Amino acid sequence: MTMLDKKQCRMNARLAVVGLIALAVLAGCSFGGGDRTVTGIESFTETTGEQPWHEAGAKTIDGTVVEVIDGDTIDVRLANGTIERVRLLGIDTPETHVEVQPDEYEGVPDTEDGRTCLRDAGEAASETVENRLASERVTLFLDPEGDTRGGYGRLLAIVVHDNRSINYQLVRGGYARLYDTEFTMRDEYAAAERIARDGNRGLWTCRSDQPA
Repeated sequence: MTMLDKKQCRMNARLAVVGLIALAVLAGCSFGGGDRTVTGIESFTETTGEQPWHEAGAKTIDGTVVEVIDGDTIDVRLANGTIERVRLLGIDTPETHVEVQPDEYEGVPDTEDGRTCLRDAGEAASETVENRLASERVTLFLDPEGDTRGGYGRLLAIVVHDNRSINYQLVRGGYARLYDTEFTMRDEYAAAERIARDGNRGLWTCRSDQPA
């Protein structure tokens, strides 16, 4: 074998390894629902058109995530040692602790298959937030145009980690829907939800009218 042939073999081997790694990563970005497979969830590293929240007049609070309750609720320890339960503002992920409500997700049928798919989507959202935020430092942005507390006394906030809004990323990636409430970036979140629906991402593959 010539030196050129040996170099070509080494290059082919490297390409094969890269291909296997890519397949493994893609395989980790799906979850099942009945006889469905839910795929197409967007990476958190994708560049988005998020508004810089520090320029929106929002009050900020720094803390550390001590527990992930589900895809849209976390416990955060503040600098003074108190722990706040935080509801991610403007979004809603499928339930994992109580029965899911398909009628909250446009196009998802109220059938066993639809409910199973949504439960799996909720678990995927919870796991994603757990992997992303567990024990991590975050900044909570309290929206100047929205409520500060929810109906259960939970703090309502945009949760920012690594200079990205987790709330926005969950909607755009198909992990969550836009929650019908008023807040500064509602229009941007509505557009992000449309991107996820049109791209058939995440929970939106649970729809009965999903694209072929």
